[in-house]
Amino acid sequence: MTPEGIEGEAGLHDSTHDTTMIISDSSFFREHQASTLPNPAEVRSINEGSGNIRGTRFYRPPPVKFPLLGLIVKSGADTTVTEAETQNMGYKQLKGKVPVPEVFGWTENGGQVFIYMSLIRGEPLEQRWGALNDEERNAVCKELNDMVKAWISLEKPEPFTWVSDFNSLPWYRTMLKYTLGGLDNQPLNDIFLSSHRDLAGPFHGADAVQKFQNGCDIEIDGEVPVVFTHDDLVPPNIILSPGTNPVVAAIIDWGQAGWYPAYWEYCKAHHVRPNPEYFDEDLDEE
Repeated sequence: MTPEGIEGEAGLHDSTHDTTMIISDSSFFREHQASTLPNPAEVRSINEGSGNIRGTRFYRPPPVKFPLLGLIVKSGADTTVTEAETQNMGYKQLKGKVPVPEVFGWTENGGQVFIYMSLIRGEPLEQRWGALNDEERNAVCKELNDMVKAWISLEKPEPFTWVSDFNSLPWYRTMLKYTLGGLDNQPLNDIFLSSHRDLAGPFHGADAVQKFQNGCDIEIDGEVPVVFTHDDLVPPNIILSPGTNPVVAAIIDWGQAGWYPAYWEYCKAHHVRPNPEYFDEDLDEE
């Protein structure tokens, strides 16, 4: 998701969706007068009427902003419920450590998923980096370093908390510890694996990482831990606050996040090239 969405001013209406999850205790319903979120037809209509050729895309249309509601809607056939659930988990478990946009709800409709989340004011690092001084750059890098440390320390959520006896079984806890995959035992959604879904797992057991590495033809000796990974930590997905001495206002786009080998975040960030208009190879190392 990019922060440059299309703005909408349409009202909110009830609608019947294929599958819907509304987080009724989210700040959207506590702080705004609206009792419902914009329905998919409304979001599509705003996109299609925007004049932006991308607005008619089925797989990745632009996000739609509702500034007065502090809301942005990410949608498309490439957007998944797992992404919404992962971002929601990150918002709750990383609060105070990583600024993850709050999720208000999500819905599946007509082959597309719509994720409703808080609109973050700011600009992507991609557009700000060249104008930052050394002190500001170092401060941003320090923040990002602390944030990565925070999410790689997350423990895997237990999907079967309603069966307490099952959770206490040693073999189950071992499987959970060594599971490599997406949230709730889903396959990984890394873009590099999109044409090789057989390599996306999930993989279980003490040799989960080795299974993954064998499939990807990766040769690394020694035990490699499995950690939570954003997997798309690139300049467009790092939002900075406006003005001087900016801070990281949000980490967005959790669609590829999951449980990966500990080295994956670093390697992925170095293999995805930033826009050369804003970043050159020397800056990339920073």
